[in-house]
Amino acid sequence: MNIAIFRNLFKEKKLSLSHPRLLTYQELSNALSPLSPLEIYQNLLKEKKKIGLTSIYRSLGLFESLGIVFKITNGSAVKYKLCESENHHHHIICKACGNVVELNFCGISDWSKKVAESTGYQVVGHQLNFFGFCKDCK
Repeated sequence: MNIAIFRNLFKEKKLSLSHPRLLTYQELSNALSPLSPLEIYQNLLKEKKKIGLTSIYRSLGLFESLGIVFKITNGSAVKYKLCESENHHHHIICKACGNVVELNFCGISDWSKKVAESTGYQVVGHQLNFFGFCKDCK
């Protein structure tokens, strides 16, 4: 997600684009691989950027709720990756190296209808992730 789309999303949602939020976004956008909150914090400290670890956690929580980051949990380790697509999508995660690829298609609408019919729920969304081994790790 580029900076213009990021800024526009905050404007549309009437959210403040605070300095910590912007720094967290910038660090994720420059990352070649998913980062933990502590890695983001340490990277920003190395760059002499003043930010609190709590602000990073809060920013990541907000970003996740807005759908602009993907939270990757592997045991007790948690990392975040900035989503490239602004549309609904899914992910596949390598169990060995943690690489994440966005899947820009979704064929789950039929499943959602079946779930609604069989449970009586009003389905309002879903989240689906695939796990496997990338071509370099298999």
